[in-house]
Amino acid sequence: MRRPFRAWLACVLLLPGCGMLESPAPVAAQPGAACKALAGLEGDGTPVGFELNVLIDRSASMRNEESGEVRDWYLAIFGGRGTAQEDGSVKFGSEASALISSLPTPAVVRVGAFDGGRRVEWQAAPVHLPRMSGGARNRKDFAGNVGACLKHLVDKAATSPAVAEGTNVMAAFQTGRAETKAARRTLVVATDGLSTTGCADLRATAMRDLAHVERIVKACAAQRALPDLRGWTVLLPWVGSVGGGRPEPQEPHLVWLRELWRRLCSKAAGAAEHCVVDSEEPPRFQGEAARAAEGAEDPEITFANVERRPNAIFVEKLSSDVLFATDSDRVSAEGVTLLKRFADEVMPKAPEWLEVIGHTDDQGDASYNEDLSARRAEAVRRVLTEAGLSGVRVRGMGEIQLECAGRTAEDRKCNRRVEIRYKVRG
Repeated sequence: MRRPFRAWLACVLLLPGCGMLESPAPVAAQPGAACKALAGLEGDGTPVGFELNVLIDRSASMRNEESGEVRDWYLAIFGGRGTAQEDGSVKFGSEASALISSLPTPAVVRVGAFDGGRRVEWQAAPVHLPRMSGGARNRKDFAGNVGACLKHLVDKAATSPAVAEGTNVMAAFQTGRAETKAARRTLVVATDGLSTTGCADLRATAMRDLAHVERIVKACAAQRALPDLRGWTVLLPWVGSVGGGRPEPQEPHLVWLRELWRRLCSKAAGAAEHCVVDSEEPPRFQGEAARAAEGAEDPEITFANVERRPNAIFVEKLSSDVLFATDSDRVSAEGVTLLKRFADEVMPKAPEWLEVIGHTDDQGDASYNEDLSARRAEAVRRVLTEAGLSGVRVRGMGEIQLECAGRTAEDRKCNRRVEIRYKVRG
């Protein structure tokens, strides 16, 4: 989102007729007390019109690698302290400086943290904001408490320790469940979208071939990993914005990343216009006062040279002695478990093609060995297909491509194998 879009978002999606505010003053002290004060308020029965979910990626790649400092996500999302407005809304910052510059009341806000695990850690119960009313002093205190409480929750999410390595953006998407019957709902996900786990695993992806984006989207859909975000506006403004001291993506990588998350978000939300994905300048670091607790590390993400195509063919070698009994082409129970685990690992990479090649040792008749290796390759293909991989090719090589040249028992065991070759590009 560029700056003009921020103004449109604040005025059209959140608060019609909103105005401008000068540079925000410091946020109020005692933020924990501010949340308690809001929890004790009762509404007047006015239906909630707006829901906001704010999810902060607390994975290691979002933090300064050396110091552990975290970025000022509250300032980037809200802009400053809460200020009461005549129309009953709470203003935080100007449309040019904040993502969510104002909240109408009544509203419900939830703040959570996520990493590579399957669940979001909510920082508190949903914050229910009743319709703001009363005298000037009460309105001022209410708005100040809203800003202080939200800053407390966002900072708490950002500095909490990562429990699992990586970033599970789909877990953040899964939080798009309606708390009320509000007509307007917005999900903000503060993430770099890089060290992802789950169906959009980018660890073996070159991030250059846009056709690979479509393969990943199809793989996620096939695994039923895309949540239902219909009715939500989803904002991912900081895709590719890694923490300090880490390798940074180049512009071609950012183009690829934005397209990936636009497509995944659009698929979940039901329409492209409900998703806004950008690579904005990340917010500033908060300094020594806001250092993250030490937690799980992230898998290393390397960015391929944009001028050179990588060798993207991978080979997995599995022992036939584990997969099959002697002279059998029926996959053992242990082999089925092993192949399904392999399928779970490779599906998120959305391979362009996958081939199973059977090999035997040099004992026995050559034509029999060729037939046995082909039947074993076909048996492996069936298991992989049942596990969710499609378009798997097979070949039986028999004994003509020995891995180990000797004729000892260990050499022959080495040669009895199944190789699974697959190609990943993107």
